[in-house]
Amino acid sequence: MSDPSEGTSLSKTIVRLSEDVVNKIAAAEIIHRPSNAIKELIENSLDAGSTSIKLTLKEGGLKLIQITDNGHGINRADLPLLCTRYATSKLRKFDDLQSLVTYGFRGEALASISFCSHVEVVSKTRDEGCGWRAHYANGELVPAKPGMSSDPRPAAANDGTVISAEDLFFNMPMRKRAFKSPSEEYNRILDVVTKYAVHNPHAAWVCKKAGTALPDISTPAASDVKSNISLLYTPSLAAELLEVKETVLQPADKLGAKCRGWVSSANANWARRGGWLLFINNRLVESSKIKKAIESLYTTVLPKGASPWVYLSLEIDPAKVDVNVHPTKSEVHFLNEDEMVEAIVAAVHGALANANVSRSFNVQPLLPGAADPSEKRGESSIAHLARKAAPNYKVRLDPTNRTLDSMIIVENPSQVAAFTDSLAVGDRPSKRRAVGPMGSAEEPLEVEDEEDEVDKDEGAEGGVLWKAGDDVGPSKKAGGIPESECEFTSIQELRRAVRKRGNPGLNEIMTRHAFVGVVDPNLALSLIQHSTKLYLIDHAALGDEHFFQLGLRQFGALNKIRLEPAPDLRELLRLAAADEPGIAQNGLDAEQVVEDIASLLEDKREMLDEYFSLSITDDGEVEALPMLLRGYTPNLDRLPHFMLCLGTQVDWDTEKECFRAFLRELAFFYSPRPFAHASSLEVPTETEGEVDPAATTQEEIDHQLWQLEHVLFPSFQKHTTWPGDFLGREVSQLASLPDLFKVFERC
Repeated sequence: MSDPSEGTSLSKTIVRLSEDVVNKIAAAEIIHRPSNAIKELIENSLDAGSTSIKLTLKEGGLKLIQITDNGHGINRADLPLLCTRYATSKLRKFDDLQSLVTYGFRGEALASISFCSHVEVVSKTRDEGCGWRAHYANGELVPAKPGMSSDPRPAAANDGTVISAEDLFFNMPMRKRAFKSPSEEYNRILDVVTKYAVHNPHAAWVCKKAGTALPDISTPAASDVKSNISLLYTPSLAAELLEVKETVLQPADKLGAKCRGWVSSANANWARRGGWLLFINNRLVESSKIKKAIESLYTTVLPKGASPWVYLSLEIDPAKVDVNVHPTKSEVHFLNEDEMVEAIVAAVHGALANANVSRSFNVQPLLPGAADPSEKRGESSIAHLARKAAPNYKVRLDPTNRTLDSMIIVENPSQVAAFTDSLAVGDRPSKRRAVGPMGSAEEPLEVEDEEDEVDKDEGAEGGVLWKAGDDVGPSKKAGGIPESECEFTSIQELRRAVRKRGNPGLNEIMTRHAFVGVVDPNLALSLIQHSTKLYLIDHAALGDEHFFQLGLRQFGALNKIRLEPAPDLRELLRLAAADEPGIAQNGLDAEQVVEDIASLLEDKREMLDEYFSLSITDDGEVEALPMLLRGYTPNLDRLPHFMLCLGTQVDWDTEKECFRAFLRELAFFYSPRPFAHASSLEVPTETEGEVDPAATTQEEIDHQLWQLEHVLFPSFQKHTTWPGDFLGREVSQLASLPDLFKVFERC
């Protein structure tokens, strides 16, 4: 048995850590995440006198960070020491820290990056005839490929430096797994670049993702601070900013500091992150004392819960600032901190006091039927009874009232497919062109809702979508559609664009409308009433926008409508190609077009199933369609055309355009339009005892009209932000009750 004291003594033995462990620990302290590496590289470029800085990133900087500048470059002789710890051109002795005017000084940034990534440097000075390329790992020069020399090699290059860091934290798996997502890291990088671009308007800034053409940040050279704020934040914010002109903070002999910047006025309210920019001696830092003091000042001029937007640049005597207090240099200490904070607050207060001549307030008009807030409590009900609405302003139709016919369910398409028990399936006058294995159209498509097991188990025979006893009106099936969680930048941009296009007036009309009736089914025209006005609307165009936003809202989380039997994809495409004269007119082979589109969709079937719930089997059968709205069935006659358009109208190479075009085509497929084989929605007639198989049946007509009134129009009241350009075009005012009374009075 071993001596316990011996083991205790061994466990307390002090050993010197290896150089590799020391370097990795130091690198992890300095480079916490990709945005820290970006900050260090930007500061190096600015120290080099750059007037153009371009950043390219892949997977939020974890896969690739590349920064290109036009600075003075790095000499060939300095390249061996470039990534060595504590090797710098900005410091010679410790006392130089008291007069430091550059960003970097320790010589640890590039060294730390090289310890946790693969670094490549291409640099050229103005005096040299060519550039030099070097590769680094663990702070030392390494060969580009095994067996080659590690010495820098000549390379074609412009004046300046290009630094690339690949596979950040490849040797620190725990650190790499700690990051939530590449998009979050990319947003942090954008925040850092935005702040440096505001503070350094003399330089041109570009920041983009690798492989994309459009940058997320782009500013011109030789700009000014306010112009960059307008570009990088919002023009409305820039219009409400107040300038804090360069001020010598008092007492000047004690503080030795100047302050300048831009701050938001009392009319501005910045609700997003990134509204605090503090630079001390051109270095981006954090100071909780200064931030809390400024926020306390704004509590007297901003509403509760509002936040200011502040950009301040302090120039303090370097001898009174200690920059060497934090590994990432994000914090500094300076002398006379309390007096400095008071002087800064006084400078900002002066800018606010000089501009406090007017205030803007948002006014919300009262909605129809809302109580007057000016009435005294207890008097409102009496006053309401005493004041009766004038006849020319009386609304006689309440959109919240439910009609009896909304509780009566007409046959859904599956029941229509089965027709009635008195008719055999083979005798049914159906226009459902279901394609069997051999291209026959003897059996209708059977549709099955697979959203939940209850409906699936209890559904009626014949592939019924919803049980006849279910309430599929707006109270259950059409309401409560949650927005799916999606971190795709393209989907977030599309959702923001939809919200930006919204018109409050049209939203109010559609949210509180009452359905009057269908005017012309062939022209897709209907009447709705809102308050005392009557509107004529194009319900097909509104359906396009509504279903597009429903698909965008449920992206990646759509339910499915299962097709039984599943039609063959190529047979569907052949049906669509046969009705498309443009294929032959352009000299194309219809069969080749069908094969090309079928191959494309089969290659994309995993993406189509994951994002859009469009299921295509390995045998090339369309197994399921996406369900956009419970209780609503699209016209399956248009399914072949929909599949054809997926191959001809969707840009599959660009993510955002691909999602947008697919959802537009899906919305067009879903939107209510006249039946293709009927000139008018009338009951077909029999000729000589025969029934036209492509004719529209009375059941289909009733079902479409019932869906319009009891499913689609109630759904129009929810989950859609209506664009303003619909007013006067798709939504036109026909009559106004007060105006009609004026006409009658003149008569």
